[in-house]
Amino acid sequence: MRQNVNKNQVSVQKQNVSLLEKTCDLIRNFPEYLDVVVSVARKTDGRYWADLFTAAGRSTELFEDCFQRRWYRTAACYILVIAKLEGSAVSQYCALRLLQATLDESLYELAGELVRFLLRSGRDFEQSSTDSDKLSPRFLGYFLFRSSFSRSSLDKSPSVKDQSAHIASVKNILENHASYLMSGKELSKLVAFVKGTQFDLVEYLQRERYGSARLENFASGLELIGQKLQMGMLQSRLDAEFLLAHMCSVKFKEWIVVLATLLGRSEVLFDLFRHDMRLWKAYSMTLQSHPAFAEYHDLLDDLEKKLSTTANSEDK
Repeated sequence: MRQNVNKNQVSVQKQNVSLLEKTCDLIRNFPEYLDVVVSVARKTDGRYWADLFTAAGRSTELFEDCFQRRWYRTAACYILVIAKLEGSAVSQYCALRLLQATLDESLYELAGELVRFLLRSGRDFEQSSTDSDKLSPRFLGYFLFRSSFSRSSLDKSPSVKDQSAHIASVKNILENHASYLMSGKELSKLVAFVKGTQFDLVEYLQRERYGSARLENFASGLELIGQKLQMGMLQSRLDAEFLLAHMCSVKFKEWIVVLATLLGRSEVLFDLFRHDMRLWKAYSMTLQSHPAFAEYHDLLDDLEKKLSTTANSEDK
């Protein structure tokens, strides 16, 4: 009796798998196929994912299809599936690739989700004991993604056995992107990047004060940053305020002067110059000697009055 029941169960399972395969074959040629498969997976108990992706295609291959088409949001949805079916090492490797790609495309909210996944999976890694987790990302990448990976990207992949290296890989990707944005003075993107990924801008500024965050020249910096930020727009002013607050927290004078000037924040400049009159004189001469900075002359007059009043009060 029990044997008959077991045979019936096996028969039903085979019929279900066969039906699933036929369904996948039917919709495979539609452009929505990759979205449909992962949407079904998200609404299905994870215990049935193996059957689903046996019929629909290997999760890593579907991820790769999304990645090559730059369907990064859909690709991100496959990460959890890959983690369950292929192991943490593979999912982390895919997520690192996707993180770099989303940063390159300025998709910072999605990048933030990937960062949180990577940091969480890094902490949880030791709890995983599947065979896939014991393989290095480089080894897995050779078989799964050899057509689309450069040697340099493989060499930079984190060691699965060393989670501090894994976390360092995430931080390295984020810091490199921050340096890229800071060097190009892409400040609105920098703000979006910091907010989206929760990147520690203060720590970065402290470390890169004389590196990628350095301003070589006040006049050229003011002109370039003014052009980049387009201060006539409300969002740009909010971005500048955000950056100014961070620059003030690390006492980064060069940036404080530029951003406060663009924002017309005379109180910030006054507080800075009253303790450093040499800086005030250099600032005043620069703005007066450049015709392009005529718009700041009212700000100069206001500062000069405040500083003169303060000097007279101290003399008395």
